[in-house]
Amino acid sequence: METLSPVIPFRRCGACGRELPLTEFYINKRTGRIDNYCKECRRRFSVERYRRAQFGECPADYPVITATADTTRRMALILHARQVVRSRVMRRLRRLREEEAAAES
Repeated sequence: METLSPVIPFRRCGACGRELPLTEFYINKRTGRIDNYCKECRRRFSVERYRRAQFGECPADYPVITATADTTRRMALILHARQVVRSRVMRRLRRLREEEAAAES
């Protein structure tokens, strides 16, 4: 009788394109899903991102309020940030109230 060897599932890395065993990929602890990039590529991306952030090579994707010299623009950014935070807090409170009402029913 022949013994079957265990089948090791493979996955293709989204960055380098190599087909590697699942042990070469990180698993997201929160979702339980397998990362799209292999450990080697993920490390390389992390090191590159850290270096860009440390040496200022990566500009921010959003305006930095404290770095804005124009006072009118700075005030508009501050007011917008307050509005965004307030709307998020209100949505969260509304959702919590709805969950409490559903739990009481």
